[in-house]
Amino acid sequence: MQSPMAQNQVKRCVVLLADGARADVFSDLLSKGKLPEIQRWLAREGIHNAGVTSFPSTTGPGYLPFLTGSFPGTCNVPGIRWFDKAKFENRGLSFDRYRSYVGPESFFMGRDMSSHIRTIFELVPESYSIFNPIARGATGFRNRTRYSRIWYWYYAHLTDRWNLPDEAALTKTLQVLKKGCRFVFAVFPGIDEYSHLTHPHHEAVISRYVWLDEAVGIIARFLEKQGDWKSTQFWLVSDHGLSKTDRHFCVNTFLEKHDLPPFFYPLIFDKKGKRSANMVSGNGMTHIYFKNHDGWMRHTFRGELDRMAPNLLNDFLCEEAVDIIACRNSEGGVDVISRRGEASIRLNGHNVHYEVRGRDPFGYPALPKDLNPQKSLEATIDSEYPDAPFQLAHLFTASRTGDVLLSAKPGYDLRLKYEDPEHKASHGSLHKSHMMVPILCNMPFGKRPARTVDVFPTILKSLGIPIPSYIDGVLL
Repeated sequence: MQSPMAQNQVKRCVVLLADGARADVFSDLLSKGKLPEIQRWLAREGIHNAGVTSFPSTTGPGYLPFLTGSFPGTCNVPGIRWFDKAKFENRGLSFDRYRSYVGPESFFMGRDMSSHIRTIFELVPESYSIFNPIARGATGFRNRTRYSRIWYWYYAHLTDRWNLPDEAALTKTLQVLKKGCRFVFAVFPGIDEYSHLTHPHHEAVISRYVWLDEAVGIIARFLEKQGDWKSTQFWLVSDHGLSKTDRHFCVNTFLEKHDLPPFFYPLIFDKKGKRSANMVSGNGMTHIYFKNHDGWMRHTFRGELDRMAPNLLNDFLCEEAVDIIACRNSEGGVDVISRRGEASIRLNGHNVHYEVRGRDPFGYPALPKDLNPQKSLEATIDSEYPDAPFQLAHLFTASRTGDVLLSAKPGYDLRLKYEDPEHKASHGSLHKSHMMVPILCNMPFGKRPARTVDVFPTILKSLGIPIPSYIDGVLL
C-alpha cells in the first residue's frame, strides 16, 4: 500500500522535542492506550521506534544531532560543561576557556560549535526555533524565544511550574504554523524537569506525557483543518532518557583526596593551584582534565596519568557510583575500563575498531573487531549499553573532550554539591535508560535501528534540501 504522504509531497517539517522522554515509558503508555493522539497521528501510520541518542545523553548536546546531523564530538560541544586545556593555559582574555550551558552561557552553544557545521536553520528558509538554545541561523523573529527562553526557565525553576514553558511552546508552535513555515523545532521541557524533581515514573512526570499527547492532537487537528496535515512531516523525538537517582558521588572531593585539586563550576574564580578540572554533564557523566608536566597545553594520556597518580583509575573503579571509565591512550584511541573488563576503541575512517582485552567492559557477547556504523549499532542496540563503542570513539575526536570520562551507574550520579534543587533523576551516561529515546513520525520509514542523528538528513531529503557531506547521520 502506498504511503499516504510520499516524500515529494512534503512542504514542511515539524519537530517536537520532548526533553527527557524515555523510550520505554512512551511504549508502555502507548500500549496501555494512554497516548491516544500520538497513537492516532503518529504511531499508527508512521514509525514507532526506539532510537539511540548521542553521548553524552544530555540536554543541549542531545539537540545537536537533530539540528546539525552531527554528533557532539564532531561539533566540539562534548557536554553541558567543558574545559579547553590549551586556552586555559594561555591565560588570556579569551571567553572560550571553559563553559557551562546551565544558565546564561547557553546563549553561546551555537557560537561554540565547530565553524564548518551548519544548522538546519541556516540550510532551510522559513525555519523557526522555539525554546531551543542552538538557534544559529534563525535570525530575527525566526528565533521565537531568543530572549524569553531564559526568563521562562528562570521562573519555572523558582516555582516548579514547568507546565508554563510547555504551554508556551504549544502556543508559539501554532502561531508559527498559522504564519507559514517550512521547518519548526520546538522544545517541551516539562518531562525532563519534573523527572529531575521527582523520578522518571512519578505521576507528575506521567501527566506531562499525557499533556504532550493532547498537544500533539491539537497541532495535528489544526494542520488537518488547514488542509496541511498530509503535506507535513511531523516528528516527536527526545534527546535523552533518565534514571532515578538515590545516591550522589562527589568527584571533586575524590580528586582533592588524591592530591589533584579540581577546577569546577560554579567556583570558576578559584583557579590557583588546580591540577585537574571536573566538568559534569547531566550528573550522569563527567569529563576530567589533568595538568601534566607540560602544563595544560595538551591532553594527558593513560600511561602518563598512571605515572602521575598510580592508583587513580583503580580507586575510581572501587567507587560504586562509577560504572564506565574511558581515557585517552597514546595510540590515538580510547581505553574503556569497567569492573567487567577492558577494551580499546579507535576510529578507522568511518568504522570502529573494537578490541577486547580479556572480558568485555560492557558485557557484550563476542563482537567483530571492525564494525561499520550500522553493524555497530545493530550489534549493541538491545544491550545495556547501546552504541557505546561508536559513541565514545566519536566523542573523543573533540579537542574539548576530557582526558578521562566517567559514566555513572544507574541509581547514582556524579555531583553532590551545588545542585539546587537536589536532582532525584539523572542522565548523561552510556546506559540504555539514558541513551534510548522515542523517534516517532507520521511518515513510514524502514524499521532498521536508528540514531537521532539520522533524523536531520531525512528531513533535508524530504524538503528537497541538499545534504551536507560532512554529517554523521544517514537517511532513515
